[in-house]
Amino acid sequence: MSFRDSSHSAREISARLPINKVLYASVKKTESISNFVRGSVLAIHGLLMTVFVSAQAVPERFERDDRLGVCTHFSQNWSVDEIMPLIARSGAGWIRDDLGWGGLEPTPAKYQIPLKTRNWIRAARRAGLKIDLVLTFGNPAYPDHFDTDAYAKAAGWLARELANDVQAIEILNEPNNFGFRTTYGGAWNGNEPNGSVSPYVQKYVRLLNAAATEIKRTYPQMTVIGLGAPAPASFRMMALGLAPQVDGLTDHPYPAGLPELIPYAAIPDLLRRDGIATADAKGTFISQVSMFRAQARKSGAAERLWHTEWGYPTVSANPAKHKPGMSEETQAVYIIRRLLESDGIGVEHTFIYDFKDDGVDPYSDYDNFGLIKNARSPKKSYFALQRVTGILARMERAPPEKSALIENDPTVEKDSLGHRCYTFLSSPDEQRTVVAFWEAKPWDPNATTANAVIALPRAVETDRVSLYNLLSAEKTAIRGKWSADHRLSVEVPLSSAAQLLITK
Repeated sequence: MSFRDSSHSAREISARLPINKVLYASVKKTESISNFVRGSVLAIHGLLMTVFVSAQAVPERFERDDRLGVCTHFSQNWSVDEIMPLIARSGAGWIRDDLGWGGLEPTPAKYQIPLKTRNWIRAARRAGLKIDLVLTFGNPAYPDHFDTDAYAKAAGWLARELANDVQAIEILNEPNNFGFRTTYGGAWNGNEPNGSVSPYVQKYVRLLNAAATEIKRTYPQMTVIGLGAPAPASFRMMALGLAPQVDGLTDHPYPAGLPELIPYAAIPDLLRRDGIATADAKGTFISQVSMFRAQARKSGAAERLWHTEWGYPTVSANPAKHKPGMSEETQAVYIIRRLLESDGIGVEHTFIYDFKDDGVDPYSDYDNFGLIKNARSPKKSYFALQRVTGILARMERAPPEKSALIENDPTVEKDSLGHRCYTFLSSPDEQRTVVAFWEAKPWDPNATTANAVIALPRAVETDRVSLYNLLSAEKTAIRGKWSADHRLSVEVPLSSAAQLLITK
């Protein structure tokens, strides 16, 4: 969530190109990460102008997906009455918002839940939404503004007080930011020049472990999550050893242009800078998820992943500053691709930053991350989110032996990362199959599409198959061909916008 900090937020570590090698090779070891990547999620899209969404009916019935959340700023005075109902109908199952420690404990050992906080929490619960509450910021009531024992006790009191209202407590937001790193010192990536681990990384692990232990002591059922630093720092945090009371690991995997990329490609310059690999040589999102889990296993930490911030802003192009724009349609395409890939590889929870625009400057990234505009009219991504959650909310990813595959793999185009194909089954009966597929390349609404043949799982015994367009909600019945081994294959158009094959 944005607190307008001038340090290196996760939103500032997305690369400028769809394939990272050229840009990363030019990064100087001492260059600040924010200067390196600021605004770069937009750079692969040319000079696209913002497209304003036309009015679309919100369905009366909707599904809610427990894997999906949205970041909110009710703590920063969003209107509860106007915004919460829109979230409740978006398909998201969670919201993520914050409570400053100083507001919780204005005087040492004197705790309170501010009225504003109670109001938005009650509204979320009435709406049936789960809450990830971030206990954030330092507390000036203590000489050490992040006093470990005091923070832990406050977190324990909070867990007990809100036991019936909050499902997860997150320990700080981006400890590399918001005064924490500057208080204790160290490189943003946790890698000191002498090879040691940065002091702020060590301090955060002590704080997280103490808070998790106290929360579980006071209310064992509360879910405790933490990390949320840049990936190289988070990997070092895991290596230092996390308490068994930490239930999940947070990360803010803002994309590096394409949603299938993150800005940590394991190329020589970045390996020298970070001292550790956190993704493969292309910087793929899939590889980082896999390596995150591997690091957790190696360190004895929980493997459940909570991606509590990532997103795309819709902005107007600014040629004077050589800054490209991003249309609402592009935002929708990329958000849906990231959601489908997250579900397809088993990320437990993912939160889109953020639900509503935070300003009105058409050229500002920070003002325009929302799924709805500042005046509360939905963007195209809001409706696309409703559509994908309406279909996948009660479905689980299929095991390999029950998954579809692309039989004829069209030639991979320039600037493409290849093709994606994920299969989901209705739970628990497995009577319905949904296949999500797309080409992982920059979105171009005018690009020609290739044809691909997708072989559905052998368990599919019906030839009633529909092709579903998540941007337009258009559903088309298509015919397939049965193979000799009783497997249905269908020919489909393949583009950079994800589509679904749905069996009946």
